[in-house]
Amino acid sequence: MKINGKVAIVTGASSGFGKMLSLRLISSGARVVLGDISVAAGQELLLQLNSRSPASAIFVKCDVTKAEDLKLLFDSARKAFGRIDIVVNNAGIVEKEEFTKDLKDSWKSVIDIDLTAVIMGTRMAISEMVKQPKIDDAVLWRGAIINTASLAGLYPQSQQPIYAAAKSGVVNFTRSLGYLFTEQGIHVNCICPSFSDTPILNTLLGKSVPSHMKVPISLVIDAFILGIEDQSLKGDVIRVTPEYGIDIVGRRRKSKL
Repeated sequence: MKINGKVAIVTGASSGFGKMLSLRLISSGARVVLGDISVAAGQELLLQLNSRSPASAIFVKCDVTKAEDLKLLFDSARKAFGRIDIVVNNAGIVEKEEFTKDLKDSWKSVIDIDLTAVIMGTRMAISEMVKQPKIDDAVLWRGAIINTASLAGLYPQSQQPIYAAAKSGVVNFTRSLGYLFTEQGIHVNCICPSFSDTPILNTLLGKSVPSHMKVPISLVIDAFILGIEDQSLKGDVIRVTPEYGIDIVGRRRKSKL
């Protein structure tokens, strides 16, 4: 499925992977609906996107933990562009307190944003996509859903146990939806990147992560594009690491750095 001419929703769009993916999607000819809780950063990115491709993007303030905000995001996308082809559930946070010392139960926000919101966004995406006629006459194809997970979803993380729990939930939630392609023409995949220079990483660890342990943001964005375009991927986990570049968990390695 080629991205040109398609309509994409991206949550957590104003920074990090969401921002860079939105820029790539616009460059590839998509129309993009930006969802983020940060209005100032979202509006700034909106101006940047529309300067590259006029009238190709809109911004909607969205708290992904609120069903009414997600509904407004999807309704705005359909009203502006007529359909929804790609949904990227990308909004996420990390733990700010050590789990055993978190007296305010702030860990619940990690579950709400990193897992529950992904489930809600996926459900809304499916309900919208099944109403649409198939895009490709040769195959039953109605849309792509990409969920942002993490290597923390594949391996234990003693410093971020709730984050790891949420991301492992995203991984197995995504894997469990592989059947949707055969039944509905919707393929759902997730991305599990290693460390990369994003605001979340820099806030959490600063410069303590050696460069050889990081992957370029551009490579992570390539993984998102692969998950969208490659119709052979359904319920798959796309891993991005310094050692092997992009590879599909349980399959032959896809590429190297």
